[in-house]
Amino acid sequence: MKKITTFVILSFLAALSARADLIWYDGFNYANGFVQYVSTNLWVTNSTGGGGGTDSPNDMYVNNHRLEVSATGGTDSRVNDCNRLLATAPGSPYTNSPQVLYASFTVICTNLPNGAGNYFASFYSTFTNGGGYLGRIYAVTNGTVLPNTWRLGVSQFTPLINAEYGVDLALNTPYQVVAELDPNNKDVTLCVNPISSSDPSFIASRDFNSPVTGVTNIINAFSFRQAASFGNAFFQITNLALATTFAEAATNVWTTNAVPPTIAYQPVGLTNYVASSVSLSAVANGQGLGNMTYQWQVSAAANNSNPVNVSGGEFSGINANILNIYNAQTGDSGYYTLIATTPWGLSVTSSVAKVLISSAPVPPSFTMQPASQITYSGLTVIFSTTVISPGNVTFTWYSNNIVVTAGVSQPTADSSTLELDNVQTNFSANYKVAVTNDVVANGIVSTNAVLTVLNPPVVTIAYLRSLVDPLNGYLPTNSPPTIPYQITGTVTTFTNLTTGNTASYYLQDGTGGINIFATGGSTFRPAQGAVVTFIGVLSGYASGLELYADSADTLYPYTSYTDTGNTNALPTPISIPFNVISADGLNFVNTNIAGSLVKLTDVHFGASAGTTISTTANEIVTVTNSSGQSFNLEFFDLDLDTAGKTLPSYAYSVSGAMYGMNTNFSVAVTRFADIVTTATLSPIPLNLGYSGGILTFTWSDASFLLQSSTNVVGPYTTISGANSGFTTNTTSGATMFFRLYHP
Repeated sequence: MKKITTFVILSFLAALSARADLIWYDGFNYANGFVQYVSTNLWVTNSTGGGGGTDSPNDMYVNNHRLEVSATGGTDSRVNDCNRLLATAPGSPYTNSPQVLYASFTVICTNLPNGAGNYFASFYSTFTNGGGYLGRIYAVTNGTVLPNTWRLGVSQFTPLINAEYGVDLALNTPYQVVAELDPNNKDVTLCVNPISSSDPSFIASRDFNSPVTGVTNIINAFSFRQAASFGNAFFQITNLALATTFAEAATNVWTTNAVPPTIAYQPVGLTNYVASSVSLSAVANGQGLGNMTYQWQVSAAANNSNPVNVSGGEFSGINANILNIYNAQTGDSGYYTLIATTPWGLSVTSSVAKVLISSAPVPPSFTMQPASQITYSGLTVIFSTTVISPGNVTFTWYSNNIVVTAGVSQPTADSSTLELDNVQTNFSANYKVAVTNDVVANGIVSTNAVLTVLNPPVVTIAYLRSLVDPLNGYLPTNSPPTIPYQITGTVTTFTNLTTGNTASYYLQDGTGGINIFATGGSTFRPAQGAVVTFIGVLSGYASGLELYADSADTLYPYTSYTDTGNTNALPTPISIPFNVISADGLNFVNTNIAGSLVKLTDVHFGASAGTTISTTANEIVTVTNSSGQSFNLEFFDLDLDTAGKTLPSYAYSVSGAMYGMNTNFSVAVTRFADIVTTATLSPIPLNLGYSGGILTFTWSDASFLLQSSTNVVGPYTTISGANSGFTTNTTSGATMFFRLYHP
């Protein structure tokens, strides 16, 4: 494996030395404005969306000599990612070979990202063999211990964070990042505020599609990225340097002269009771943050005179930035401070936090009451409450004033949370909790939380097909899918259409058809014509609109699928023209025909005639009618009734489920007998309409051809291209006779 290294460094004075291993330094000393514009194209956009120039206020922006990096769609929404090239001249040694590179910059986070976060900075490469964003630097809130803090993470190349720096970082506080990218060793390492390259770090490794051969522009830029799905994250970037050594990258941004640390978040005092558990915390910032040492002290005086180091069995974290006091006693009252010390031996003492532990006999008090809930049968319901109280606390939960004992799993009813599994409609009730302690005789009772348990609504398939967004590919509008629906219909497909421990069939009632998909449904194999009751959530996939069920999924435990044991005759297929979308309209096809049994007539297999249907992969075959219009048939390798069969050259009709959604449709053929190659036709009427000398011919079956003759006994000639709706002018000319003919 090869090595990429990323460091985060804290220094306090900018030093603009310019030695040979410094590639460039950018202090963002530009006028306020879009960075590409105000930097005179030293920075260029790497993605589109803002347009650039003076009329793009939402692009990556320079403000007061700081580059502002935001979240696309956040409170301070910005668009466009921006790069600065390592070298603009061709033939630069920095861009024509695998070069170890370091980047250093100062970052201030003013708005927290979401939990999972995203990467906001990286090296960038345009080379094709493993290019893109490399050595990605992330901002996350997952893993933080203290509120209003964030953490730095790193990945090699993939969009998932590989390693996280285990120190909470404060908002509105400067931290320096030094990122080393080594395409030779292929690792990436990150550390925070190091004094030297040997400071604590964390490493993520990646094989960059090794070996990289015969390519140029190995790394050609450093990039800042304004990512989507980043919450409201907002960063200010200053003092950016690119270099070929750690020392030059670090010292050209901040010097390593020893300076005292600072306290970014001061400890906050508190009052609590004997036997309670409390904690104090602070966030320090300074050089060698990974090796910062801590010592909590306590004084009997508010002016912090004569403090002593905290010690004792009820304490933990006395040498960390979070101090915990377990089973607090009145003797733990006092004035607490935290001393943070850098590896250089320079220290800072926090402000004083007063801790008062009271022995007064007081009852519990709620800080969070249980909340009312509406849910569906089969789900798990959890009621929660939190209290502050001295002594030992006891909880007793009630349902309609009766103590809850049945239907409860861990945690038990004697807990601050009440968990009810597999709730049914008879669980609907008023729930409350009584809380007592061993300090006073009387306790407290919460407000009522109302639980309403509903059964899934019984609906028609036509109703489900109305719950789609025509402006979003006819996908369901109830996203994420949380509402269950119950339908009953007839299975119209002959076989399971999917693989593994899943089941996919088409179900049709008197109003429409839909795909039903069950995860974990290896035993759900209903026969064609079986009547099935299905409870699921509305979803969409390539197969089309679907009702999804997975009784093992904790998100959807209320879903189910039941073969009732009854059977129905299959619905009559809807005869559709090959140009059904243009003929009937996209909206009509998606909301009325999709998912139902349909039939194509006058089907020519063309170049596919005589070929064998695949037994190893799903297969799409394009067919035409006599007018040259085309449509797709889809076959499934799991379908033992069609796989391995030979396609004919012509079929009078082909039936199957209308498979797909939006504009991508095919006829899913799951039974080879639905490819009808033997004429079983009866004469059909030829309807005539006359107006203004124009004669209009209409008929119901597109497989019949219109023929004409000047003699009633013939010979008759097929009128090329004549479909139902054909017109002819009868104001002049010889007498003509017409008939319908099926070849």
